[in-house]
Amino acid sequence: MRVLVAGGSGAVGRLVVPMLATRHTVRVMDLRPPRDEPFHGSEFFHGSVTDPGAVERAAEGQDAVVYLAMGRKTGWREGPEWVASHFAANVTGTYVTLQGCAAAGVRRAVYAGSMSVFTDYTARDYTARPEPDATDAYGLTKRLGEQVCEAAAVEHGLAVTVLRLVGPMPDEEWHAYGGEHRDVVTAGSDVAAAFLAALERAEPGHAAYTITGDHERRVLDWSPALAGLGWQPLARRER
Repeated sequence: MRVLVAGGSGAVGRLVVPMLATRHTVRVMDLRPPRDEPFHGSEFFHGSVTDPGAVERAAEGQDAVVYLAMGRKTGWREGPEWVASHFAANVTGTYVTLQGCAAAGVRRAVYAGSMSVFTDYTARDYTARPEPDATDAYGLTKRLGEQVCEAAAVEHGLAVTVLRLVGPMPDEEWHAYGGEHRDVVTAGSDVAAAFLAALERAEPGHAAYTITGDHERRVLDWSPALAGLGWQPLARRER
């Protein structure tokens, strides 16, 4: 499959692109080249997710799009410029990219969502399938991004899969991690496997799945991802 990875030079891209490139022909679109050159055999296309012309050119000949673009990580939650960057990446960029990809004939999309769409994702009854309720700037923009995905699925008949990620990090960091939410953050290899699985979901329509390293499902339930994608967390820490 020919896969356009929008925003593929960032932190999540470094987790996902190497594994995608082992199975698919990958084209990374970003404003800066990937840190590793050549990036596991992937092609690089310079362009912004908010530029309709660039998106349509990058999407030519592609079968699927993986959306990984993100706003500023520096100065987290500080100031209007930080807020504007996340609205640009999570809302405007998602809309422009999905519209441009649909116009170019792309039929599948995978969106890097977040469990931050919930006010407190560690204290919810997920068997009840609650609706996202976050009101902070980051969680709100990810909520709106999911709505953009659902609208594109309806308007264009796309298969759009949202992966609600929880603290994705490289495996070596994950094994050593002892910080907040240690039991639910996710190893990079499991994150990459989720994106691979999501690309195989060809049924039209929108679907969202929790992607977490919570093996025992003590806090978060990933069983819908197992049922819908055949995915479950596999990385294990030494106790």
